Amino acid sequence: MIIHADIYHYKSIAEAHVDFTDVNVIVGMNGVGKSNVVDAISFISDCLSEDLDTAITRRHGIESVRQWSRTRPYHVTIELHIRNRSGSGRLKVTIESGRGGVFSVGEEEAHWQGFHPFGVSINDEEPRTFTSSYRRLKTGKVEYSTDVDEYTNRVKDYSPYPLAPTDLLATSIVGSYRGFESLLFGELLAEIKDFVPYSIYPNTLRQPQIVSKEESLLPDGSNMASIVKTINSGHKRNKESLLDALKVVLPISTDILVKSAGGYYVPVIQVREPSGDQHQLNMSQVSDGTLRVLGILSALYQVNAPALIALEEPEQMVHPGVLPVISDAVADFVSKSGPGRQVFVTTHSPVLLDQFPPESIIWANFNNGVTECGRVSDRQMSLIKRQLFTAGEILTSEGFF
Repeated sequence: MIIHADIYHYKSIAEAHVDFTDVNVIVGMNGVGKSNVVDAISFISDCLSEDLDTAITRRHGIESVRQWSRTRPYHVTIELHIRNRSGSGRLKVTIESGRGGVFSVGEEEAHWQGFHPFGVSINDEEPRTFTSSYRRLKTGKVEYSTDVDEYTNRVKDYSPYPLAPTDLLATSIVGSYRGFESLLFGELLAEIKDFVPYSIYPNTLRQPQIVSKEESLLPDGSNMASIVKTINSGHKRNKESLLDALKVVLPISTDILVKSAGGYYVPVIQVREPSGDQHQLNMSQVSDGTLRVLGILSALYQVNAPALIALEEPEQMVHPGVLPVISDAVADFVSKSGPGRQVFVTTHSPVLLDQFPPESIIWANFNNGVTECGRVSDRQMSLIKRQLFTAGEILTSEGFF
């Protein structure tokens, strides 16, 4: 779980320091940069899963990634703090850039403290712990130290790696290095990589979908049929939760099936009319709102779900009365899918906002050309707790600040 982020000069964000919980609902006006808070995390995840060039190209170049400046180009710095059942740590990355689209990994450092990979202490009374860290210099050299030794538990301080390439984060090298080092930094690497931002729209779901070997739903939902087929193959709890939620949106639905047609997968919804007659609806017969909810529910109830999920404005195209289905699915995801699950939601909807605890709200504002964000003020929190106003009413009447 990501418990804190420090973000400097990323897109519209000059400087932001944000604490996170298991559910994080980011609200703000159009164009204030609330999505940039989530995308900063996604950017580091992409850098680790692929490489720096891919992550920046996906965002249309370094000029679109760094904060605008009329003089010297800014360097981007993002620091993520992580905690899970195995330990805690942080990763800090600085991307240096110049004019003409030039960029490279500048400095990078990581720290992890967790349970010893070789088990309990000699007296078996309590778990052994270890602390490891590394620092990447501008030269590409990686300085690494740990108080874990495979045999003697002595302090090590050396650089076992070649110079790190300028387009790869050292974390992706250290965390997957030959065996032992992966025990020390693998948790940090895996936690950040296991993040998927979902932006799912009906037109994508209406298309026949190729047979996908991906274990998780893709960010645009283009392999939803394969994910539903996996859910249908014996995962009873996931299937029941998905169908129960879908029935709130489409009360006559009784099942969701996946058919094969011309080498593609085609989802269909089985329905029962009030007369008792049964038939199937293909995706072209289902409303935009129902499809959008179905895509979001598939993300939250998929079998091999990532630990960290982001949902971009899930209220779009959806009737306000149906929004509790989405908030309930989010609650199921973080409570029933296992510890360490985390959801980030961006929204404009006061109705959706009222479905979440006020402690989960993060506001975003645009002030003097830069994005600012923070938690609900003590005064506004008091109004909500005393039930004088709901969070949605405060959002529409005065906004959060």
